[in-house]
Amino acid sequence: MFTPRFWCQARQLRQIALATLVAALVVLTHPLMISQGMAQMIPLPGLPPASEPLPSDVQRDGQLESAGIYLDGEELFRIASPAVMNRTEVGDQIPVETRAEQIQANLRRLLIPPHHANSLQLNPETMEVVIETVDRYPVLMVDDVGLVDKRVLLTVTDADADYHGTTREALAAEWAEILGGGGEEAEEGKLSQAIALRQPEAFRQGLITSAKILTAVIIVTALLGGIRVWLKRREQHLSQRRAAEAALIKAHDAVPGDKPTEQLDSRLQAGLYQHLSLERRLHGVRLLRWLLFWGIAAAWALGTVYGLRLFPQTRQFASTLVFAPIMVLVVWFVVGLADRLINLAVDRFMQKVVKGQPLNSTNLQRIHTLAQVIKGVKMVLIYTAGLLWVLQWLNLVPGSVIAIGTLVALLLSFAAQNLVKDLVNGFFILLEDQFRIGDVVMIGDIDGFVENLNLRITQLRNPAGELITIPNSSIAHVRNMTRNWSRATVDVEVAYNSDIDLALAVMQDTADAMATDPKWQPLILDTHEFLGVQEISHTGVLIQIWIKTMPLKQWLVAMEFRRRLKFAFDQNNIQIGTPRQVWLQEGNLPPEQPQPMHTINNQ
Repeated sequence: MFTPRFWCQARQLRQIALATLVAALVVLTHPLMISQGMAQMIPLPGLPPASEPLPSDVQRDGQLESAGIYLDGEELFRIASPAVMNRTEVGDQIPVETRAEQIQANLRRLLIPPHHANSLQLNPETMEVVIETVDRYPVLMVDDVGLVDKRVLLTVTDADADYHGTTREALAAEWAEILGGGGEEAEEGKLSQAIALRQPEAFRQGLITSAKILTAVIIVTALLGGIRVWLKRREQHLSQRRAAEAALIKAHDAVPGDKPTEQLDSRLQAGLYQHLSLERRLHGVRLLRWLLFWGIAAAWALGTVYGLRLFPQTRQFASTLVFAPIMVLVVWFVVGLADRLINLAVDRFMQKVVKGQPLNSTNLQRIHTLAQVIKGVKMVLIYTAGLLWVLQWLNLVPGSVIAIGTLVALLLSFAAQNLVKDLVNGFFILLEDQFRIGDVVMIGDIDGFVENLNLRITQLRNPAGELITIPNSSIAHVRNMTRNWSRATVDVEVAYNSDIDLALAVMQDTADAMATDPKWQPLILDTHEFLGVQEISHTGVLIQIWIKTMPLKQWLVAMEFRRRLKFAFDQNNIQIGTPRQVWLQEGNLPPEQPQPMHTINNQ
């Protein structure tokens, strides 16, 4: 829970940061005003000096300053004094922190352990806090049967009454009840509790309770640790199954088998779902192991805090040095839990996305890449938000500093516009599935095999074996030659005097025979898309055929088809088109032409 001091300091820091930011913007915008700004920083005669920073735990509210009174790390109440503007020259004023230190010293003298020589030997059952009036001011004193004289704790002043908005007598009664107890509910006072906790019997009981807590924590650690070991074996088993499924999918793409049927396709599609289901179950097991780890950490943290709070000497340590790390761990737990739950949601979403998509390793790679990108961006945002919240909660980074950091990030984004464009365009390439790793694409005038793809760059391997790196921001148009299916386009030029109908029939029969071959059947989808005369020239007749194939298989199919077509043409005496040549001799030339023999090649 945020204290008034926290909000006061945060408000002051925001005002300072806002003034600094405005000044910086003015200086950056108008460099000529620097000298004027420096001149304004020089204090002018006749003006009061700027107030000094307040000491720790001191708050200023108008003309009053307040400070807390603590007992075993817990704030009991706040005292007040008139504001001191210049602490280097206080004069007859008493700063509130000086008064608070005097009261704290009075409390420490009352809490000296019984075995100490200077101990007052107070009895928590008979000790009481009384109010006496001295010079018309109520004074809180400690009285006990073993004391010769009453011990003064503090005097309730007019500044205290004004700060709390009540009378001195009413405030004195309230503070006496807090320290000594009593009242309507007959609760034990804080001072009585502190004295009771310092008795030898309370110390021994604290040690016994600490031993019980330690035993319970060890038992919980052993139990949760055993479950984590079992889940570790389960995680390894699921990882092996997932790797085996991925290997089967890759082997199915690499080795031609039987032509896909509806039954086989459904089995392979189930294999893809099985792979993604294993991925989701693997994340679930990892989430459980992570929760068990945090359960062990929480058991030790809570046990440590509870054990330290049993003893008054370590209670303040538990409140200051232990509570803050525990809050950091709690935030870390919440952020990590949100991160892993979103991972499970992303895996479930990707499992729904792949419904109806063909089973192949490139498709699986694309789904995996897109999921990793979403998870990576999400993780950065979640952990950054958690870190900033922790820094603000610990009062290490106020909101104004975060605003300045946002401004710096904005300036850096202008300096890295190309990088931002690469990331944005790369994300949409993955999201829209424009191309994947394993596709053959043409980007501008560059074509090649997509060997690597991430948010920033795309790397192509061209037919010459060269690796070409292209920033994603420069990709405007993409020609994907292997998406879902491919086409082998084969051009064959036959002799001009060939039987065209016979040549067309031979080419169609060759394609159909190849499509029924068990070796090539899985790679060929259709052989009747297009077949006809494409061009007639002096060299012959150009015939073109289209053969629809599986992705990336068009070149293998085209090479095998040409090999088979050569044997088919030889069997049917179909000649390949050749250039026509005309030989002119001297006797056949006209009189006006030159006499030497010429060879005219129409090639």
